[in-house]
Amino acid sequence: MELVSGRVKLEEFVQSFSRWVYEHSNHHMIVCDLQGVLNEEGRYPTYQLTDPAICTRYRNGQRYGKTDMRINGIRKFCTTHRCGLVCKGLGLPRMNRN
Repeated sequence: MELVSGRVKLEEFVQSFSRWVYEHSNHHMIVCDLQGVLNEEGRYPTYQLTDPAICTRYRNGQRYGKTDMRINGIRKFCTTHRCGLVCKGLGLPRMNRN
């Protein structure tokens, strides 16, 4: 997909969404393991996401199913994610890897 700032793969949008959730939940939650299908019907293409896994920092209380790997899932995302043009365009701060 072509943006003003350059060419971006669709996967980067999905990864940036995960990062956006992490930032806007005050680092307490992440939506990851997203899969989807590009739908180019209609005026604007959409990426229909399926099969999300939600990982939370909460030790007690609500879990989001068997795939909620809690802090381990969040750490895994944080150590592997690399911000690109979409994260920059969303105004997301640099990832603190500590």
